[in-house]
Amino acid sequence: MPPFDRQFFCLVFVFALVTTPALRADDKPADESAKQKPAAAETATPKAKKDATPAEKKPADKAAEKKAADKKAAAKKAADKKEMKKPAEKKKEEPKKMVSAFPDKALEEAVRHEVFEKRYNKQPITAEDVANISRVVGTGKKIKSLEGLQHCRVLMLIDLADNEITDLKPIADLKRLQSVTLAGNKIKDLKPIENLTAMQLLDLSQNEIADLSALKKMSNLRTLYVADNQLKDLSPIAGLTKLWTLDASGNQLKDLSPVSKLGWLTTLKIVGNQIESLAPLSQLDDLDMLIMSKNQVSDLKPLVEMCRKDAEGERRFAPYLDVYLGGNPIDEKDKAAATKELRSFGVDVHDK
Repeated sequence: MPPFDRQFFCLVFVFALVTTPALRADDKPADESAKQKPAAAETATPKAKKDATPAEKKPADKAAEKKAADKKAAAKKAADKKEMKKPAEKKKEEPKKMVSAFPDKALEEAVRHEVFEKRYNKQPITAEDVANISRVVGTGKKIKSLEGLQHCRVLMLIDLADNEITDLKPIADLKRLQSVTLAGNKIKDLKPIENLTAMQLLDLSQNEIADLSALKKMSNLRTLYVADNQLKDLSPIAGLTKLWTLDASGNQLKDLSPVSKLGWLTTLKIVGNQIESLAPLSQLDDLDMLIMSKNQVSDLKPLVEMCRKDAEGERRFAPYLDVYLGGNPIDEKDKAAATKELRSFGVDVHDK
């Protein structure tokens, strides 16, 4: 190697030795600085957090929070309202206690016989139980009130004789009634039954009735018993032309004129009144039973003439007529003659 080149090479070598450590030193801190920066950042962060103060909230954040709070409140209010509307749980209802439709226990027992389901027990008879029964029978039971019978809407027959009944209002609307027997009670007023026009048999004997005006509309009546009352006048029933049987015994009757219009009458019983004349009977050409005992009749001629006319004509009733005339102030001689003549027409005459 030439001397110049050798000198140059030595210079380069020396320079390399001098400069290389410095470069390495410069490189090392750079690497370590890069590595230490995160640690420094981590060390600085807690302090920054510790020293930091909450920043003021922006208006937009406040509005959002208010809106959320309002929404929550509205949801709660809706839930509460729904809870209020929710129907309360129904409590188990106790079975309703049955109540009798008949305050009068004696009448209830009479009705019970017609209610098959309760005939042999003591359960109360309700309005529903009697809705379809057609009859009630209970004689001599000391029944005082008919209350409850208004529920027997299809009732057709009542037989409650020999009780203590005074008021007929409960049966006032039972329009299907055809047969009513209330003999032996304490009835005075018949007005409640004035519209029961389907009536065919009515027995009101042995009551306290003085007026029959309420019976005027009962045009279908066939049989009427009003014995042993306080009647003085039969005029109210003069229009009941379909009557077959009339018993007005034991009253205070003096005049039979209203009876003259009852053309269908076959049986007339007027025992124990104050009748003086039989003349009104001359038009009753279907009569087959006349019981006129214990009156004030002294003349039998109207009866004799009536029977003679029939015997000589159509013979509709005379051969079948039974007459009871005992207890009247008839002259014995006249009675004997009249009796003989009546019997000649086929009439059965009884002096009792």
